[in-house]
Amino acid sequence: MKSNASNGQFSNTAVCEPQTGASNPSLEKLKLLYGADQQEKLQDLQAEADSLLKQLQALKQQRTDQAVVTIS
Repeated sequence: MKSNASNGQFSNTAVCEPQTGASNPSLEKLKLLYGADQQEKLQDLQAEADSLLKQLQALKQQRTDQAVVTIS
């Protein structure tokens, strides 16, 4: 099995981006390892996961609120 380095799948464009002091270190590491198309897919998946987490938290809060009303 070949590694990404041996088959030339690293992105040179991400390596050239300047790092800011307030940036996310994990995100910076990902930028070094993956091409722009993969970064975009990852960001889309992260946004979708965040959205689903917010929906789940809202449902949990609704159920908690309903349980409190039922007990009262």
